[in-house]
Amino acid sequence: MRSLRQGRAIHLLDIENLAGSARPGTAEAEQVMAAYRRLVPIGEMDQFVVAVNHNAVVGVGLAFHGVQLLMRSGPDGADSALSEAARADRVDLRFERVVIGSGDGYFTDLARWLADHGVRVTVVARTRSISWRLYVAVSDVAYLDPVTDQAA
Repeated sequence: MRSLRQGRAIHLLDIENLAGSARPGTAEAEQVMAAYRRLVPIGEMDQFVVAVNHNAVVGVGLAFHGVQLLMRSGPDGADSALSEAARADRVDLRFERVVIGSGDGYFTDLARWLADHGVRVTVVARTRSISWRLYVAVSDVAYLDPVTDQAA
């Protein structure tokens, strides 16, 4: 019987952090995801969990289809929602690779926990927007720089 983990990845996205905005709208979320998809390999069995605060849930929700959308407000609200969901859902047992879409140091403990359980962890962050603690906790970092669409 094939392992549930084999060949599967989950993408845990703090869309506010990736967009560099506390209230990203639909267009910003779509722009971030277009850049993300160009940068990160995505398999057909991959899953996405996206977290935002209550002020951004409608705009971000319109940009995503087929993802688990979490909402939590307050300091580190989206971060804690993603981290708690990952641990509660035991992603360490179900996925071979976890991509954390955020440069926030809040995810350092989650990244270490996943690595301790044999999961390959990649962090995707905006250039110059990654916590040093998170940077040194993982071996794979990719930098996302969404390109704005410009008329030719």
